[in-house]
Amino acid sequence: MKRSNKIGFLMTKLLIKNALDGFTVMELRDASINTEGISSDLEEARKKVYRQIYRFEKNNWLRSEGSGQKKRYFQTELFKKSFLTTQKDEIEANTQATYDYSILNIERNQYKGELEIVLGEIKEYKALRCRFPELESKVIPLLDNSKERAAHLLGKVNVLSNILNVISEGKQAC
Repeated sequence: MKRSNKIGFLMTKLLIKNALDGFTVMELRDASINTEGISSDLEEARKKVYRQIYRFEKNNWLRSEGSGQKKRYFQTELFKKSFLTTQKDEIEANTQATYDYSILNIERNQYKGELEIVLGEIKEYKALRCRFPELESKVIPLLDNSKERAAHLLGKVNVLSNILNVISEGKQAC
């Protein structure tokens, strides 16, 4: 029985998604540092990348030309046949299906903060109305305006909370 070949997240992202070919160890290291979740320690990143390159050379997935720091690595036909078509299709499918909804959480928190401010305004208008009854005719329009803004903001918070709950339930179901 033949063992399946696994190339790992880092090399998948660098060699397939970013389509790196004809690169040096340092170029691959720099690209890996720019990739999320990779150590920014240059020496450790270089070692990690070199281990992967070495493994790929042993499996005949990469070939090298040159020597020393000018040594360049190229994808072989075996690598392209084995990984490029299937991996690219999988990556594109995953990329299209994954969305970042964190902006919704940020917006909800922003609206919650604004709502707290408006509720504070309402409380203060009511206190002013009690303390200075002669200003009631001037305070009531401002109070009504604040109540409308509070209702509007509460609606936004509720909508975003509901949609975030639906999204999180969908993730749990998977």
